Amino acid sequence: MFVAIFAMVAVLAISGCKKKETYTVTFDANGGIGEMAGQIFTEGEPRALTSNTFSYQEHTFKCWNTMKNGTGTSYDDRQRITVTSDMTLYAQWKKIVTFVTVTFDANGGTGEMQPQQYIVGSPQALRTNTFTNPNTPFVNWNTAADGSGTAYANTQEITISRNITLYAQWGKKYVDLGLPSGTLWAICNVGAEAPEEFGDYFAWGETIPKDTYSWENYSLCNGSAYSMTKYCNNSNFGINGLTDNLTTLEAVDDAATANWGEDWRMPTETEMRELIDNCTVTSTTLNEVVGNLFTGRNGNSIFLPAAGIRGENATYNDEVGSYWSSSLTGGHSAWYIFAGGNCDLIPYPRCFGLTVRPVYQPHN
Repeated sequence: MFVAIFAMVAVLAISGCKKKETYTVTFDANGGIGEMAGQIFTEGEPRALTSNTFSYQEHTFKCWNTMKNGTGTSYDDRQRITVTSDMTLYAQWKKIVTFVTVTFDANGGTGEMQPQQYIVGSPQALRTNTFTNPNTPFVNWNTAADGSGTAYANTQEITISRNITLYAQWGKKYVDLGLPSGTLWAICNVGAEAPEEFGDYFAWGETIPKDTYSWENYSLCNGSAYSMTKYCNNSNFGINGLTDNLTTLEAVDDAATANWGEDWRMPTETEMRELIDNCTVTSTTLNEVVGNLFTGRNGNSIFLPAAGIRGENATYNDEVGSYWSSSLTGGHSAWYIFAGGNCDLIPYPRCFGLTVRPVYQPHN
């Protein structure tokens, strides 16, 4: 009996001294960066998980999980757990949602537009413009008030990462003179910023101003009035007898379209005659500049300054306003409006430099 008791005590002693297993928990950044040493757990002994030291740009740590995709068992950071085998815990991340604001500035227009919130990094359409600017079409939004920054179309989808202000950009202004055709005339010349400014001078069918104006440097001929290369309805004036029967400037050769955009063009002969026939024309001055005031039957008006004509490198006839139409006459001339003591349409050699007053016609 004594032997049996001794044997039992010996067995109990041996089993009580059995060494417990240890297990390793490995930590995976799962898209994050950094280093974290594995953690040793003793069998049956609960222990707090090591605190996370990984980082992940624009994300915050959410929890640990036994599965990379987060579908396994989840544990909080520093949670006490009991481990029964080696395992890997994967960091789970939550993207930080940061909001930024787009502010809208009428930039010369009127009205109210509420700011618009964006989630950083998420594309979103801009609000529809609700600002107004009398007789002035909205063009686009721009990050700079003067239009020199990044431009965005109305309702364009954009992605931003910081607070910005977008400034409304407006087209050139026009006036409704109540003309029978409904033609809308610009308030200033191409190259001008105010009604009394002369602006730029153009040879007919050219879109860039020059220092000198002559047949020798006219782009639509070969050095003389009898060598036209385009817009010729008389073979006596076309190079090698050319006739193309083009009697109205195409958009590519229209100084108004080329400089102000597709919604603008030079007026036709018919539109110029309509202006003369349906307006009261008064010789006057505006800010000490001589010119003619065309007042429509609805009381609205436009001022055409007496900008004269450029020939070679000089300006003459500066007591009158000389404005190209888009219409060709016979030979080597085009129609222009002579706005002086007697307002009329006159043909003039197209190599000379005249000013341009556009009309507005929304492009369809």
